[in-house]
Amino acid sequence: MNKLYIRNLSENAAPSDLESIFKDAKIPVSGPFLVKIGYAFVDCPDEIWALKAIEALSGKIELHGKPIEVEHSVPKSEH
Repeated sequence: MNKLYIRNLSENAAPSDLESIFKDAKIPVSGPFLVKIGYAFVDCPDEIWALKAIEALSGKIELHGKPIEVEHSVPKSEH
Protein backbone atom coordinates (compact mmCIF):
# COMPACT_ATOMS: atom_id res chain seq x y z
CA MET A 1 0.00 0.00 0.00
CA ASN A 2 1.52 3.29 -1.11
CA LYS A 3 -0.95 5.84 0.27
CA LEU A 4 0.23 7.62 3.41
CA TYR A 5 -1.85 9.16 6.18
CA ILE A 6 -0.13 12.13 7.82
CA ARG A 7 -1.65 13.18 11.14
CA ASN A 8 -1.07 15.53 14.06
CA LEU A 9 -0.95 18.53 11.72
CA SER A 10 -1.68 22.02 12.93
CA GLU A 11 -4.66 23.79 11.40
CA ASN A 12 -2.18 26.07 9.62
CA ALA A 13 -0.52 23.22 7.70
CA ALA A 14 -0.53 23.75 3.93
CA PRO A 15 0.32 21.39 1.06
CA SER A 16 3.47 23.46 0.41
CA ASP A 17 4.66 22.74 3.99
CA LEU A 18 4.39 19.00 3.43
CA GLU A 19 5.94 19.24 -0.04
CA SER A 20 8.97 20.92 1.55
CA ILE A 21 9.28 18.27 4.27
CA PHE A 22 9.18 15.41 1.77
CA LYS A 23 11.53 17.22 -0.63
CA ASP A 24 14.05 17.91 2.16
CA ALA A 25 13.91 14.22 3.13
CA LYS A 26 14.39 13.29 -0.56
CA ILE A 27 11.19 11.22 -0.56
CA PRO A 28 9.28 11.36 -3.84
CA VAL A 29 5.50 11.52 -3.97
CA SER A 30 3.21 10.66 -6.85
CA GLY A 31 0.46 13.21 -6.73
CA PRO A 32 -0.63 16.20 -4.69
CA PHE A 33 -0.99 16.36 -0.91
CA LEU A 34 -4.65 16.25 0.12
CA VAL A 35 -4.64 18.38 3.27
CA LYS A 36 -7.61 18.55 5.66
CA ILE A 37 -7.74 20.12 9.13
CA GLY A 38 -5.31 18.11 11.25
CA TYR A 39 -4.37 15.47 8.71
CA ALA A 40 -3.38 14.82 5.10
CA PHE A 41 -2.95 12.08 2.52
CA VAL A 42 -0.36 11.56 -0.19
CA ASP A 43 0.65 8.74 -2.53
CA CYS A 44 4.20 7.42 -2.76
CA PRO A 45 5.55 5.88 -5.98
CA ASP A 46 5.84 2.43 -4.37
CA GLU A 47 5.86 0.52 -1.08
CA ILE A 48 9.60 1.01 -0.55
CA TRP A 49 9.25 4.81 -0.61
CA ALA A 50 6.17 4.66 1.62
CA LEU A 51 8.13 2.72 4.25
CA LYS A 52 11.09 5.10 3.95
CA ALA A 53 8.77 8.07 4.49
CA ILE A 54 7.28 6.49 7.62
CA GLU A 55 10.72 5.63 9.00
CA ALA A 56 12.31 9.00 8.20
CA LEU A 57 9.49 11.35 9.14
CA SER A 58 7.05 9.89 11.65
CA GLY A 59 7.57 11.53 15.03
CA LYS A 60 10.89 13.00 13.89
CA ILE A 61 9.83 16.15 12.04
CA GLU A 62 7.95 19.09 13.49
CA LEU A 63 5.60 21.30 11.53
CA HIS A 64 4.30 24.43 13.26
CA GLY A 65 5.56 23.07 16.58
CA LYS A 66 3.83 19.69 16.34
CA PRO A 67 5.57 16.39 15.50
CA ILE A 68 3.93 14.89 12.43
CA GLU A 69 2.94 11.22 12.40
CA VAL A 70 3.16 9.29 9.13
CA GLU A 71 1.59 5.87 8.59
CA HIS A 72 -0.05 3.74 5.92
CA SER A 73 -3.52 4.91 5.07
CA VAL A 74 -6.11 2.22 5.80
CA PRO A 75 -9.38 2.32 3.87
CA LYS A 76 -12.39 3.01 6.11
CA SER A 77 -13.88 -0.41 5.38
CA GLU A 78 -10.87 -2.06 7.08
CA HIS A 79 -11.14 -0.18 10.41
